[in-house]
Amino acid sequence: MAQPLPLKEEQVVLDRLIKSLAQSTLRERTFHETYYSHMLTTPSYKEGTLVSHPPNRLEKHVQVPIEESFIVDGDSLLYKNPSREISHTFSLQEYPALATFIVGLRALFNGDTEQLRQVFVVSISGTLDAWELDLSPRIQTDEDGVDCIRLAGERTYLRTIVIHETNGDRSELQLDRQVP
Repeated sequence: MAQPLPLKEEQVVLDRLIKSLAQSTLRERTFHETYYSHMLTTPSYKEGTLVSHPPNRLEKHVQVPIEESFIVDGDSLLYKNPSREISHTFSLQEYPALATFIVGLRALFNGDTEQLRQVFVVSISGTLDAWELDLSPRIQTDEDGVDCIRLAGERTYLRTIVIHETNGDRSELQLDRQVP
């Protein structure tokens, strides 16, 4: 892991990074996710596509192991599972940990450094060519909330998202450079 940057330099690099991520024209990426849970003996795997429609819509479409979709639009989350004929809408307010993660992604994709800093303690290391961004929620919402989100990439390419939960679980998303 790269060394944290001095505070003044961190602000400059963070502002440039967030602006460049927001200006990236690549709004759709395939992903490979590994989820490690203290309740499971082996990790679970998912593959699919992440889609960003700034300012408020994010989509996660899973193709493997089962087809399911998570569509966030504004303050609502639509979950779909066609094989089980499930389609249900939730309020993000019902899931504070998820809401925190969504706020972070939206801030990144919208280029909103101020919003990111309002919700998270932000630490950046590296340079614009190879960076790591650590986001720790300013307010812990519940026992099973987000402890830290670590993002890593090169220039405007967001390569990985690792979510550490307060219960010890973690999710690792590897993002491809483009949709095949």
